[in-house]
Amino acid sequence: MRTTLARPALGAGLYLLSAGTWLLVLGAGLLSALGLVLLSTLLIFLLERRHRLGRERLRLGLRRTSLQLEQAQRDATLGNWEYDQGFAWSPGAQRILGCGAQDSLEGLLNRLHPADRNAVQRGLDALLLQGAALLVNARLNLPSDQAPVWLALRGEAQPDGRSAGTVQDITAQKRDEEALRNSELRFRQLFEQTPRIAVQGYDRQRRVIYWNRASEELYGYTVDQAMGRHLEELIIPPAMRDQVVADINNWMIGGPAIPASELTLQRRDGTPVTVFSSHLVLRNLHNQLELYCVDIDFSALKSARDALRQSENRCRELQERFERRAVEGQSGHGGPV
Repeated sequence: MRTTLARPALGAGLYLLSAGTWLLVLGAGLLSALGLVLLSTLLIFLLERRHRLGRERLRLGLRRTSLQLEQAQRDATLGNWEYDQGFAWSPGAQRILGCGAQDSLEGLLNRLHPADRNAVQRGLDALLLQGAALLVNARLNLPSDQAPVWLALRGEAQPDGRSAGTVQDITAQKRDEEALRNSELRFRQLFEQTPRIAVQGYDRQRRVIYWNRASEELYGYTVDQAMGRHLEELIIPPAMRDQVVADINNWMIGGPAIPASELTLQRRDGTPVTVFSSHLVLRNLHNQLELYCVDIDFSALKSARDALRQSENRCRELQERFERRAVEGQSGHGGPV
């Protein structure tokens, strides 16, 4: 008999035996007693079997959920922990830390880089003594010839007086952040050392977060004067401000990009300046959008074009005047002698 039926059948059999004996002792009719006992025995069997099947389904569901959780933690390089006079580490946490299932606070600190131990100690003291949430990053204490392994420790106090949380390997995230930071540094150094190309950076609210030396020379604002101020109040002429703000806000929420074009903006003293302006949107280390503008001063070119246009107009006027006089001269020679 299958395991799911053995216990219900045994319970029903014991009930059948005891109930039948009891009814016979009381002198009940054999057939009526037997019918009553069999009916109640079948009912007990079915109820017990349903209860057993429900418990088995629950056990299998919990097991399946546990396996899925373990797989998710392996994929995320994540583990759990509980603290009650000592740490109890989940299998995932043991893999990350290279420790056993149980550990002391001192044992955890010894596994961390000496430079990070004080920060972890302060965070754990605040959690265990004051109930403050724990969120601290630290490196494992590894030989100097090995690449650093970064951990994120998170935790919260529980109502029963214990503390619980997670530990996660965030080495890949730290490596990506460092690469992005280095890339941003090279980007800024490049434009700091490039003359006559003005570069400005703005956050989602259009506030200045970057202003290179060429921008100082082109627009007349120093870095200190520009930082934190809005784009439209610095270099956008009043008649253009509403449209520029609308175009930037629309781009930031997924609308069309602002095309590169020739624009007439304004300097600090209010005088116009013609630039060829290109725009791009980047994401920073915190996954926040930033807008960068690259402006090339076209003022000299515009002046040259205006002068050329004026020269062409004067040449055209002289040519037209010469042609009129020539026609008038021919008309005078063609009259009677």
